[in-house]
Amino acid sequence: MKLTLKKVDVYKEIENPNRNFFISASAGTGKTYILTQYYIKILEKNFPNSDIIDNILTVTFTNKAASEMKDRILENISKKLDEKPPYGINELDWHRYWNEIKINFPRSWIRTIDSFCSRIIRENNISIGVDPNFTIINTFQNDREIERSVYSALRLVLEIYENKKIDWLNFLSPKRRESIENYIKEINSEKIRFKNAFKELLKNFGLESLENALKEIMQKWRLEMTKSLIIDDLELDDKSLSKIYTDFLWLFKYISLIATEFYLGLTVDSFLFDFKAVLEKVLSEFENKDWLLKKYQNKFKYVIVDEYQDTNYLQKEIFDQIHTKDNFFFYVGDRKQSIYRFRGADVSVFSRTLTDAENSKEEVLLGELTINRRSHKEIVDFANYIAKKSLFKKEILNSNGIDHVLLENLSFHNGDISSYDLDPLSSEKIPILSNKDNKRVKYLLIEPTEEESLTNKDHRITYEVEATARAIKKLIGKEMDFKERKENEVNYERRKIEPKDIAVLLREMSSTEKVIREIFSKYNIPFYIFGSKSFYTRAEIQAIFAAINTIQNPYNDYQFVRYMMSLLVGMSFQELDKLVENREGSLYETFEKIEDQFPEDIKNSYETLKKYKDIKYYLSPSSILKGIIYENDYFSKLALTNEPEVCISNVKKLISQSEEYNSIANSFSELIRFLKKASTISEEEASLEDEQSNSVKVMTIHKAKGLEFPIVFLLGLHNSISQKKNSNNNKDYIEFSIPDSDGNRYYLLKKVFDENLENTDHWLLKWFKNNEFLNNTEANRLAYVGITRAKDVLIPVIVDNQKNESLNNFFSMAKNSNINIINHYDIEEIDIEVIDSKTKTSDDTFQDIPPENLKDLTNLSYKKYIAPTYLIREVKPSELELIEDLNYSPNYTQADFDPSNIFSDEELIFRGSDLHAKLNSAQNISHIKNMIENGELPQGFDEIEIIKKAFTPNQKKIIKNEWRLMKQIKVKNREYMLFGIPDKVIIENGEIEILDYKYSELDNPNKIKDYNFQIQFYLYLLSDFGTPKKGYIVSIKRLKKPIIFDYDPNFEETLFDMISKIYNSGDD
Repeated sequence: MKLTLKKVDVYKEIENPNRNFFISASAGTGKTYILTQYYIKILEKNFPNSDIIDNILTVTFTNKAASEMKDRILENISKKLDEKPPYGINELDWHRYWNEIKINFPRSWIRTIDSFCSRIIRENNISIGVDPNFTIINTFQNDREIERSVYSALRLVLEIYENKKIDWLNFLSPKRRESIENYIKEINSEKIRFKNAFKELLKNFGLESLENALKEIMQKWRLEMTKSLIIDDLELDDKSLSKIYTDFLWLFKYISLIATEFYLGLTVDSFLFDFKAVLEKVLSEFENKDWLLKKYQNKFKYVIVDEYQDTNYLQKEIFDQIHTKDNFFFYVGDRKQSIYRFRGADVSVFSRTLTDAENSKEEVLLGELTINRRSHKEIVDFANYIAKKSLFKKEILNSNGIDHVLLENLSFHNGDISSYDLDPLSSEKIPILSNKDNKRVKYLLIEPTEEESLTNKDHRITYEVEATARAIKKLIGKEMDFKERKENEVNYERRKIEPKDIAVLLREMSSTEKVIREIFSKYNIPFYIFGSKSFYTRAEIQAIFAAINTIQNPYNDYQFVRYMMSLLVGMSFQELDKLVENREGSLYETFEKIEDQFPEDIKNSYETLKKYKDIKYYLSPSSILKGIIYENDYFSKLALTNEPEVCISNVKKLISQSEEYNSIANSFSELIRFLKKASTISEEEASLEDEQSNSVKVMTIHKAKGLEFPIVFLLGLHNSISQKKNSNNNKDYIEFSIPDSDGNRYYLLKKVFDENLENTDHWLLKWFKNNEFLNNTEANRLAYVGITRAKDVLIPVIVDNQKNESLNNFFSMAKNSNINIINHYDIEEIDIEVIDSKTKTSDDTFQDIPPENLKDLTNLSYKKYIAPTYLIREVKPSELELIEDLNYSPNYTQADFDPSNIFSDEELIFRGSDLHAKLNSAQNISHIKNMIENGELPQGFDEIEIIKKAFTPNQKKIIKNEWRLMKQIKVKNREYMLFGIPDKVIIENGEIEILDYKYSELDNPNKIKDYNFQIQFYLYLLSDFGTPKKGYIVSIKRLKKPIIFDYDPNFEETLFDMISKIYNSGDD
């Protein structure tokens, strides 16, 4: 029989934990407490089975939350050891049980969702077919593999378009290869549709947009795309575009599925997982291995999920799979506090689960936690008032096309009204900002004047932060009655306000952080910024990056000057002028000629640069970073800046992180690529203050989630809360719908036919209106979270921006007699000691120079480092980093969808690279046979004589894989460094032979001539190690007889002549 939701008193009903609970917990109402009590009730209920610890799954949102929950539960378990047992239970048995629970507790399943899924994979690694030591890849590695997979998918599709034979998939596993081949068959079965759709897609969407859309799928929507549906009868406003658009969706899904196979082949098949892949793997195994699913359905008798409003549909599917009629769930969350949509959380899951519970055949108990134990009565009343009056008022939230169930579930209900737990004092001490305020909720109002209209965002931020700083200075030292909880008792405590009592919460950090630093420093306010993301953009860090770039190519004047004038070196404008006046060649070369005219510290920095440019390929990335820092005496120089402690702490943080670079970047060129990427990645700064320091805490509202502060300032309320669906600022190329009533999801390609999609009256496009609703109401929930962080005083800073769509409006609608409204001009001026900064702590010195005034010789600098791949224009994957050091960047061209034009250089980079890697890791002939059996190498490859010799090791032979070779030469008084990396070197009885693998038919006479040069080049580099004899070019694409080249003893003359010609031609 179908049972509806049953509303209950949670605290009473958890006495029997063997039921399903869905708990709505408003802010400050003791969510963690109820979770802890439910866990303890489970343990009590299951006495004397102390192994019940293994049967409780608890999923939290963060590692910190998991740790805190473990501590809370363990504290309660310890208390049980001192309690008397219930009636009828032996005291010795009772204490023995809780002692065993405490001993067993370290193996409890209290984890984040990714940690939970990782544990399942490791526990079942053999049956799942995964190495138990699989790796979670970092952002840099993830981006790299996404780029490779997207490139491979586009290359494949372009070759289908050109009717080319696709014979380069051997680097994939048979399973991946089969999946891609099936997709190819399906595309070819509708070849005309494919060709028309692909041509129109490139015409209307563009190759760059297509590439970005595929990257977005790889990052966020792989599984969703696999399961998505496409509506064939979608009729646009312009009916002539309807079929074209549905064909776009059809084709894009195929390209996405192909890219996904490449991505999983490059990552999961090599036991490399991103966060999402771990979850997808577990869900896939649950869906395909019934025994595995039943194992965990039987194992977990209780499933507890914290912060349920921040889950998504992938996580919901995993929980739904585990739940059966024989186990119980306990979901706790607050839809009003779902603020992580940008990170993949979807509050509609909360709504859908509520609907599922209403339609369930099981009994589901609905509980509401409504006693706010955090905040003062005035703040609780204000939170209730603004939530009901504006933030979650149904009439304000409603718009055409929104699913009525979703709207109803996310609107304000009477159950959302919170009560307070402590009556106010009859005569309270409340700090004032002017002579007119006596409330704990104060609007700090900033309005336009005749001099300033506040239409400029930067001006608004400056006024806002200035007013906040003045208010903080006014508050510090004033007495206030604080609400304090000690030993489970709540009372008021009168004391003076300290900086640590104050938090400044922001809508977003990026546009405000610099202003806060400057103004708070001006007002001598101690502050600690949580999650400052400007680490990589700090001048002291950018100086080190400048050094790394200059080491890569010191002949680039722009990079050389950037290094010499950075904090790391400190060259002055006068010294730069002297260098430019005496220019002979590059500025790097000029400095060497007039080095004696510069101070010792500048000369030392130059010598450090010179040293590391020559040995960079022999050292690990961390060794180079540390050497640059210490040999430039960097800390002494930073001690002279305005913020010496902060600068030094940041550099020390970089040093501590540098060991990680060794695994992220295996070579110097990889390090360069990583650092370029790192400059766009958020990373927290080091800080002298910490969470416990007596300082004002500054953070985003997102960072403040779950925290509480006596006094809270809310900033950034003037920023726009909505973003037009198709605005240029919207970077998304793909949009997925929430599931319909049958669980189906659909997707749209954005930035193409936008106007038609907007004007089309079709049920599917109306369904997508729900996304817009969820995006726009995220700001409402963010405001609610910010408000409910305050314990004793709340001060929203309202800056008039003359716009309708900002959070200001919600606060304006919630004005009443219980709120003080203070104009920032009414806060009396405060005498402050202004810090007059004379020492620049940023890279302003260099930024003052227009880049065009410094000659950028990126492509003109002579090729001091020479690999054979440069001389013959033949890119080899293992030598690609050398090509980068030569700054060889061919221009990509595009014409008539010709893959050789669009992807020619990419193909040179990636062709056969995976096979090369596998061959170089193969140790003996049996490994070669395995690769043949897997279809990765041609049949008979193991019968080639030189292959037998190369993969049959013995004590008389030295065999080296990808041997990095270097040889310094001088041609026409110019020094060059020769580099080369032959695939395999065999040294036997002093005679040297080499192998080089080619993913080629070996039938192009011009290329064979180039291969000969390459072999001669390698043998010449090896001449210092023995007698060069022969080189073999071996095809790994087809079974071909190897091409054999004997060493030319006169090759040095040929090489020098070639380099001389390049020098004379000016290409050098």
